[in-house]
Amino acid sequence: MSLVTSRRVGHVEVVALLDGHEPCGAIVDAFPDIPPDAHEIAAARHPDLYADGAWRLPVRAWLIRHPGGVVLVDTGVGPATSATMAWFPTPGRLHEALAEAGASPDQIDTVVITHVHDDHVGGTMTADATPAFPNARYVVQQADLDALAEWSADSDEDRVVDAQMIAPVRAAGQLVAVDGHHRLADDLELRHAPGHTPGHQVLRIASDGHHLLVAGDTWNHPSQFGRPEWASATDVEPSRATATRRAMLADLLSHPGSVVAPTHLDAPFGRIRTASDGRAAFDALA
Repeated sequence: MSLVTSRRVGHVEVVALLDGHEPCGAIVDAFPDIPPDAHEIAAARHPDLYADGAWRLPVRAWLIRHPGGVVLVDTGVGPATSATMAWFPTPGRLHEALAEAGASPDQIDTVVITHVHDDHVGGTMTADATPAFPNARYVVQQADLDALAEWSADSDEDRVVDAQMIAPVRAAGQLVAVDGHHRLADDLELRHAPGHTPGHQVLRIASDGHHLLVAGDTWNHPSQFGRPEWASATDVEPSRATATRRAMLADLLSHPGSVVAPTHLDAPFGRIRTASDGRAAFDALA
């Protein structure tokens, strides 16, 4: 099975890198706002996300080749030494996927961290505790660094994330904190999209009249496109996450043909349409 799926967005190539796809706890616990009948409908439409009541969680990172360089968005669950292995059943396959895509870690000049949850920063370091992408700057929102420091005061899990996945990158001089929207290159802009975490950010690509949104954890379940108020259990600020989903949907629908690239859905790329009931729906792209 291939670990990569690629699309062109004007002058930019976007490659979905499948890091893992494993059952990880009860899906009703991950999305408690989704009523049972909606879960039944979703399970029939998206069987790859459901495994006997468990959430069969896809985890992706994104390789972005643009005229000015090479960007990696997120680093997956990480190696066997990663703290993410406390809940994710297998080590990440990010480096295998990168090799399949024809990329090496030293070619990457920028790593975008959408947010500081461990399935997105687990691969910042190698198994021998050195930065996994030695020539890259790691770009994260200051709001997430501040939140992680606050959470670490009370949570052993967050303390390990900071110590194992963030602090060594800072010590290596590779961590770059930004505050709000931030342009990476002519075709690439980071957009602050808070709610899932305070510093959650997405990557908006606009090139030669084409648009794609690397969405991070804006939508973690397909039902959230039509019902953005149905929060994920891991949304730190559910009301802000709902507002972000609505704003991102409006932006996508204002640019017909826009593609959305979600981290945790069963398809790496899709388009948003307005369904017959007036709600938004996600249509997977082959």
